[in-house]
Amino acid sequence: MSWDRFYNLARITSEKIIESGYRVDLIVGLARGGWVFSRVLCDFLGVRDLLSLKVEHWGITATPDGDAKIKYPFNLDLTGRRVLVVDDISDTGKSLTVATNYIKGMNPTDVKTATLILLSGSSFKPDFYSEDASWRWVVFPWNYVEDMCNLVPKVSMGASLEEIKVRMKERFGLDLSEDEVDKIIDEIKRRKG
Repeated sequence: MSWDRFYNLARITSEKIIESGYRVDLIVGLARGGWVFSRVLCDFLGVRDLLSLKVEHWGITATPDGDAKIKYPFNLDLTGRRVLVVDDISDTGKSLTVATNYIKGMNPTDVKTATLILLSGSSFKPDFYSEDASWRWVVFPWNYVEDMCNLVPKVSMGASLEEIKVRMKERFGLDLSEDEVDKIIDEIKRRKG
């Protein structure tokens, strides 16, 4: 996903929130995927209070590592607050389910949820989102390098840069230049070193 596409989807989601009449007092951005989107929503909606909640569910790119769980819990009294829980995508729905239930335990007046994308098969449907899509791994611009460092090794064994480029297109639908592949391979080596 490009930054421009992200920004357009963020605007669509924010417009749906505004049109619904829901007045957000506090945004809780799920770490790490929901951080950028939650900050942009603060800008679009005029919300000044932004918290982060770390919910872990995905291990290596596109590989869930068990049940979603809160890694760094916090305890706040949210009495009287209208809270919006934000993530980039609802893929399995587990992160949003865990986070929403956790926030509801802090006595807010209301809790709603927002994502950029709702994937088919998700067990959780956010209150606000910009698009429905069939299940696929979405490479967001804020985790491009991390995802590429996890995906390239899946296709690179004994392959040339050109072969890796072709395999990335065939297996993941990603169009990479040989230069991008070369930079990712260098980054993989740096991270291992």
